[in-house]
Amino acid sequence: MADKRILVIGGGIAGLTAARCLAESGLQVDVVERRPTVGGHAAEYACKATDSCVKCGACRVEEAVAAVQAQPAVTLWTGARVEAISTSPPFEASIRRDGTPKAHTGRFEAVLMATGFSPFDPSDKPYGYGVHANVITNLELERILRRQGRPARPSDGKTAARIAFFQCVGSRDRRLGHLWCSQVCCGSALRMGDWIRHQDPEAEVTVFYIDIQTFGKDFQCRWDRFRGDFRMIRTLPGDVLEEEGRNLRVIYADPETGASAEETFDMVVLSIGLLPGVGKDEPEASLPLLRDAFGFLRPPDDAAVSSSGGVFVAGAASGPMAIADAVSSAGKAAWQVLQYLKQQESEP
Repeated sequence: MADKRILVIGGGIAGLTAARCLAESGLQVDVVERRPTVGGHAAEYACKATDSCVKCGACRVEEAVAAVQAQPAVTLWTGARVEAISTSPPFEASIRRDGTPKAHTGRFEAVLMATGFSPFDPSDKPYGYGVHANVITNLELERILRRQGRPARPSDGKTAARIAFFQCVGSRDRRLGHLWCSQVCCGSALRMGDWIRHQDPEAEVTVFYIDIQTFGKDFQCRWDRFRGDFRMIRTLPGDVLEEEGRNLRVIYADPETGASAEETFDMVVLSIGLLPGVGKDEPEASLPLLRDAFGFLRPPDDAAVSSSGGVFVAGAASGPMAIADAVSSAGKAAWQVLQYLKQQESEP
């Protein structure tokens, strides 16, 4: 199969994992990533290990990036996008790097969509995102912890001592039509809160939530400890107001009494929802792709590999999932691509 090329659209953890699997199986692989670097959103996640590894998956991204960069059968197109693509195999695709006048044209036996997710923009929520400097998203806190090693407030760089996490911002929201759970937000928030308190036992972490999504085999043990270390308030706040010193006054309904309550925090972190990564007006949307009711791509079943049209799906492109699940999904998608190519070779 050394003469066959596969196009992987998306250079996050799923795309990189699939590319490595395919290259190690003897295929030539082109990975197209819109960002200047590969790794996707997860490349900006902070390691959240405390006394031991908490299986957040952040380290797996660095390993995947290094493995693919060392693989001669993989061509990385960073800061690039698919400008045009045919709709049936062999696929003719035009790839253009940002700022270059001429597009590269390639011919591919199959396409693997690993386009990941788009983060929800919480600007229209009543929480002051984009207005109050110390209202940030969980993805932004990941980057702050990774780069600075502490929960530094954007307004003044001081370490936040009282932090509130708001869960399900942009997901499980009937008014938006976002009825799905984003799967990873609870694990992300609780692990970050745990890491913050591990670094500073005096830090106060409050989590406003609807329900908590389980994660990991040891979830129950961790959950029992989280409830002892954090304040868990089962309600979603109604408003966030900025006070003197850029502190934030959070207004919410007390879940036990129903009465209005107020508290002040140094920082508010919005755990934002994960949305489909491919818009319907993008070139790759012309491929024979199935979508679910929410717009996420549907990967073919193993029994439908031969009728997939040569298009496969991996990772969060098919719905919100954790890093470990994205890696597993990518391995399965790579296997499907190999089965498809074998079937094509066996046909007269």
